[in-house]
Amino acid sequence: MILAGPLAAPEMLAVLGCTGEPVDLPGQMRGGVGAGIGGDWPEYQPGEGRVAAVMVEATAELLRYLEVMALSPLPLARGEVWGFGGGEGQEWQPEKAALMALTAQAILTRNKGQSPQHIRARLTRIAEIAAAVPRAAFGPQPQTHLPPPDPARVEIQSRDEVWGGYFSVEQLSLRHRRHDGGWSETLSREAFMSADAALLLPYDPARDEVLVISQIRIGPLARGQAQVWMLEPIAGRVDAGEPPEATARREAVEEAGLQIGRLYPLPEHYPSPGANSEFFYPFVATADLSGHRTGHGFGVAGEGEDIATHIMSRAELVTLALNGQIQCGPLVLLALWLDRHADQIRQDAAHPDARLGGDLAGS
Repeated sequence: MILAGPLAAPEMLAVLGCTGEPVDLPGQMRGGVGAGIGGDWPEYQPGEGRVAAVMVEATAELLRYLEVMALSPLPLARGEVWGFGGGEGQEWQPEKAALMALTAQAILTRNKGQSPQHIRARLTRIAEIAAAVPRAAFGPQPQTHLPPPDPARVEIQSRDEVWGGYFSVEQLSLRHRRHDGGWSETLSREAFMSADAALLLPYDPARDEVLVISQIRIGPLARGQAQVWMLEPIAGRVDAGEPPEATARREAVEEAGLQIGRLYPLPEHYPSPGANSEFFYPFVATADLSGHRTGHGFGVAGEGEDIATHIMSRAELVTLALNGQIQCGPLVLLALWLDRHADQIRQDAAHPDARLGGDLAGS
């Protein structure tokens, strides 16, 4: 078999268990930025140039991956070539190969019992979750009062996805080092798997006002609460390959029709680390709210969103947070952080070139 383009990337060959000899494949690729992570594959265009290609022996992993991706071979002079599609979207870039490989690894190791059609329909979500792996590996590793971060302290015996939909649930069998130095018994635990998320509280320093949103929330509904609409910050899943800061700016437009200014990052954190992989990147951002009033009709209709915006004073936000009228924990955190740092943010806004206060993250 000849693999070309994204499939011929070293990262992908390693995951697919393939080795082979390079093949001379003249031509170019067009589009396909979402190859392997929920979008189209590049289109092959014969002519000048050279497309990376390799001749390999088929492996079980490769055949399974091709089935999931619903790829078809392209007959060329050298034989049937795999790795091309319709070429929609922007150009595929080699730096996408690492994310492709992480997504492929998740498909091949934890989605074994699912049909190719079901996996294919969930590719975007699987890629978003896979994209969190390097952020977790190279992000902050707290050590104060804690044992040193050491993968050898945990032995994962098995890990399988037992449910996959909008979110997914994984079943893990593991044991870990105890504080006394011995090993725990084998534990069976479920983990709720979710992509990382960016959260945003827009703040108008000139008016001392904030913008929050509200929408129906399934958590309170499933718990049995009568009030299932929540006051929340703007928020959204971090797309595969997207920086959290870009997510915050994109979601401000989608959920509130708002362009934001300077971002102030809060400490990144897990909201419920006991059973949830979800990781939050919270921000306060400056914004001009003078032309915005409370309204509705925001959100992405194709994602079932029906969002209303609410503008209030900072003082009212803090009061609501402290008297229990806000039940969304991240908004409580954002409200109290903003209340502590509002004076500094207003100074920064009044003297944008003075760099007063520096980075307020974590203070």
